[in-house]
Amino acid sequence: MEKSTRDALLDAGLDLLGRVGFRGWSMRGVEDEAGVPHGSARHHFANQHGLVLNMVRHLLSGDRPRPGETPQDRIARWIEPELGRTRARYELIVASFHDAELAAELVRGRDQLITAVIEETGIAAADAAEFAAAMDGLLLDALLRRQGPNSIDARKIMDLFRHTR
Repeated sequence: MEKSTRDALLDAGLDLLGRVGFRGWSMRGVEDEAGVPHGSARHHFANQHGLVLNMVRHLLSGDRPRPGETPQDRIARWIEPELGRTRARYELIVASFHDAELAAELVRGRDQLITAVIEETGIAAADAAEFAAAMDGLLLDALLRRQGPNSIDARKIMDLFRHTR
């Protein structure tokens, strides 16, 4: 099935952001990346802020656990086939320091991920939030060091949370 122009723009926006960061990112660049006519992004999202907010929503919907996927599987997915999207996530987090609406969207997505961890593991909400923060830090460290998914052991971290509570 062929992607809609809207989805093509969202995917292209995330891919470009993950590759060049906000300094090299533009709506025109996103349109070029998506292979759509100039003006398409404004037609679908009104302005750059609208595009970025929708990119966050698109990113977060793809971050949700897939059926049967373990936290370790998710980390492997975020480091290998979705590395560009993971880098885009950190660009968006930094941008959210100056944009309350963007921050609210990212927090909403993070809360959904924490809920998924609670459902998967049965740990308490506070522990799930700390686990998510720990995993986020380890993921960022792995990206900075250009390490693969095997550099993070989600089970080991989860066991630490289970045994220290």
